[in-house]
Amino acid sequence: MNSISVRLLLAASVVLALFITITIYTIQSAVDIRSEQSQFARLQGQMYALLGVSDIDENGTVSIAVDDLPNPLMAQPMSGEYAEVRNSFEARAWASPSLTTALPSDPEGAIGEWRFNTEESPELGPLFVVRFAVEWQMNDGPAMPYQYVIASSSAKFNQQREEFNRNIWLAMLSMGGLMLMLMTLILAWGLRPLRKLSAQLREIEAGERDALPGRLPIELRPLTGSINTLIASERNRRKRYRNTLDDLAHSLKTPLSVLRNINTADNASHGEVSRQTDRMNEIVSYHIKRADAGSQRLLTPPLALAESVQRMVSTMKKVYAEQSIAFDVDIDPQTSARIESADWLEILGNLLDNACKYGASAVSISADTIEQITRITIDDNGPGFPADAGDSLLDRGTRADTHKEGQGIGLAVSHELIENYGGELTLNRSPGGGARVSIELPTWQ
Repeated sequence: MNSISVRLLLAASVVLALFITITIYTIQSAVDIRSEQSQFARLQGQMYALLGVSDIDENGTVSIAVDDLPNPLMAQPMSGEYAEVRNSFEARAWASPSLTTALPSDPEGAIGEWRFNTEESPELGPLFVVRFAVEWQMNDGPAMPYQYVIASSSAKFNQQREEFNRNIWLAMLSMGGLMLMLMTLILAWGLRPLRKLSAQLREIEAGERDALPGRLPIELRPLTGSINTLIASERNRRKRYRNTLDDLAHSLKTPLSVLRNINTADNASHGEVSRQTDRMNEIVSYHIKRADAGSQRLLTPPLALAESVQRMVSTMKKVYAEQSIAFDVDIDPQTSARIESADWLEILGNLLDNACKYGASAVSISADTIEQITRITIDDNGPGFPADAGDSLLDRGTRADTHKEGQGIGLAVSHELIENYGGELTLNRSPGGGARVSIELPTWQ
């Protein structure tokens, strides 16, 4: 999860799910408690009414007229509203006409204690049950205990509660989905400046923009200001650096030209002076290129490789026209890499010049992109690199063939330039037995 939006949405979803679950549980618990309290209050009122119409004779027989029942449904068999009186908490002393079987017994209960429960009867189903124990004082005898029981079917109540629970879940989940959609829109709106900033950075990398705009949210202005300062500083530093190198090269050019053109009667001395001035010129060129290769590139735009390779191949065909070298280029026009055009032409020129100089009659250039890495391969059908040379050919002044002209700095400069872009240059043997130079560079994303 490398996306800020995904992280925020996931966190918001978890918090929202917990909030909905806790809210629903709280609402359901509160509704259940209030509903059961309402049922208890209703049955308690009926209990008082039942006590008021009760008549107990000297034998302890309880009689209650049907017309005096607190709930008319108690007179209808299996109506869902039931009443019962037990003496000594065990034997039935009276039952309402609606009751065709005994209610669940509960001998535990102190005199004057209210007991309210939800119970299950095999014959009557789920019930709300209220029990109240009293002592009835007889005229000529001791007080007799009685337990009054009123029960009401809770089947309809349970059905309504389940329907309410379904509705509350549906309502809360719908509200949660709506809130998640709103949060998604809010996040998209809130993170829009970051996406805009990311797009502007890609435009800078592509060379379509010089700097980041200043009209951004306050929180991002220090960041954009620092990035703009870094970009400007890098460009100015590189400009001053290149100017200094150009001044150095120009300053040395005239003295070297003078030395090279000195006329002397001593041909041997003249040849030595010429060789030494050429050597000095190569050393100066190498150090200038090496110093330039050491400067870091920030936000390098992408460079399409196919066109520059074709141009360099055309140049090499003219330079080595007498050798009739066959070039084979296999590079997709969309293939690109993060490298500046001048550096890429420097690298390509060095490598193709070596391939043409030592590669006999055929040179092939191919490129492919795998996992954000562009690999360029240059093969020739020449003698190839010496088996014992290893990476030493990448060092300045090391040459595989001393019979050809050159100072042995082309591979070294190319190697340093490629490393500066985070790439890699390797030397191998081609499938045809010649030399293979492989370049790996970060690709354009």
